[in-house]
Amino acid sequence: MIFPAILLAGGKSKRMGEDKSQIEIEGKPMIIHAIKNLKMAGCGEILIQTKKNNVELKSILSDFEIIWNYDNYDDGDVLRAILSALTFANNKNWNAVQLMPVDTPFISQILLKNLSNLLDENLDVVLPSSTPKKNTKSNGLEPLLACLKVKPTIKKINENLDNNKGLGKILSEMKCLIVDEEIWSRWGVSEESFKNINYPNDRE
Repeated sequence: MIFPAILLAGGKSKRMGEDKSQIEIEGKPMIIHAIKNLKMAGCGEILIQTKKNNVELKSILSDFEIIWNYDNYDDGDVLRAILSALTFANNKNWNAVQLMPVDTPFISQILLKNLSNLLDENLDVVLPSSTPKKNTKSNGLEPLLACLKVKPTIKKINENLDNNKGLGKILSEMKCLIVDEEIWSRWGVSEESFKNINYPNDRE
C-alpha cells in the first residue's frame, strides 16, 4: 500500500464497556493487529487519531513508529475526528490516505493493497462494501475502510458537518468507486475481513 493510514482509535467503546484498542485478540491488543496489518500491507506512515494523549496506549505501541493526533472536541463525533485527522494529513502534504478503525483486527492486507491501487486520478474515494446486514442503514458500505484523497474529502465533510449525513453517504456522493463482494471475493478476501469487534462476545 503506497498511502499513509489514519487509524481511528478515539471511539467511546460504549458497547464494549472498555477501551477497544487495548482489548486482547489472540493474545495481543487489538490495536497491535491493526497496525501490523497496515504495515504488512505496505503502509509506511500511520497516524493514530484518538481523544487525548494516552500514556498507556503509547507504552503499548512503543515498538512502532507512530504519528499521533488528538480530537479537539468532546462530543465523540466521528466526522469531526476524521476531519481533524485529514487536516493533520493535509498539513503533512499527504495526497491520499487509507482510513481504518481500530476494531477490525482481521482486515485483509490484500484488500488494503488493492483499494490503494484502484484510487486513480479519476477518483476521490474507493469505498469497500461488505455483505449488507439486516436492519442497518449503511447497505453494506464500509466508509471507515475507505481509501480517499485528502483535500476533496476535507471539502466535502466541511460542506456536510451540520446536515446529519453519515460518512458513507458523504463519500458516496464524491467521485467514488464502490468495491463490493463481487470484486473483493475475486481477490480472495473473505467477509471476516470486515468483522468489527463491538461487544465482548465478538472476540469468540
